[in-house]
Amino acid sequence: MSTLEYVELAAARAARGVRLVVSGLVPSPWSQAAKGLFRVAGVPTLAVRAAREDPELRAWTSSHNVPVVLHDDEPPRTSWSDIVMLADGLAPGVLLAPEIDRRMRTIALLHELAGERGLGWNARLLMIEAGLQGDGQRGFPRPVAQYLAGKYGHAAERVAVARARGRAQLAALERELGAREFFGDAGPDALDVYTACFLTILEPLTEADCPRMAPALRRAFLVAHEEFGEAVGPSLAAHRRRMLPVLGWPIAL
Repeated sequence: MSTLEYVELAAARAARGVRLVVSGLVPSPWSQAAKGLFRVAGVPTLAVRAAREDPELRAWTSSHNVPVVLHDDEPPRTSWSDIVMLADGLAPGVLLAPEIDRRMRTIALLHELAGERGLGWNARLLMIEAGLQGDGQRGFPRPVAQYLAGKYGHAAERVAVARARGRAQLAALERELGAREFFGDAGPDALDVYTACFLTILEPLTEADCPRMAPALRRAFLVAHEEFGEAVGPSLAAHRRRMLPVLGWPIAL
């Protein structure tokens, strides 16, 4: 396991190796999974907390989203698939199986977690919907919900689809895991990391679980638990608990 060190932007820009820009506000499963990949791969990593409207950060990463991974002088990587491939390339055979059929199946399941219309996408859409329809007590605060609705394609007719799709994705992961401890044959792999991180947002996150999380955003994330928590089967719930010491706990933002 590698040690992840949080540093200031200037230190990250001056360094070599893997530099990771992540959310410093919420336990975004995309950011948490990126950190988890390099931890499991045993790759030393420097992390920078993203600051909104930071022109220097935007110029360095060429992105308005996180996570962003920078490796040496290579172009920034922003998609979950590119980040997985980089981590696997730096630690061959640890995160993705070398066998083509197994690797293809793993990547397909990763997409159902982290890709467009994946579990995280569906949970976020329901959090947006709650913020738009409620009185401020559920989901994202209305200004945040309105901003995210435009950014991620929220539409009323997509809500029921997202709910059904998310439940089907959880059921598929439960079947894939079965009675095994991990998806990986020799220990946690990329699918273990992403599954645990995306399941985490379906749990109520207390102050002890994620100390730096703002109360308004903590309430917003409860919607994901209300919508999908009961759909997390016993094998997946046990898997998440098993992965907590692997990923580090409590959640560091």
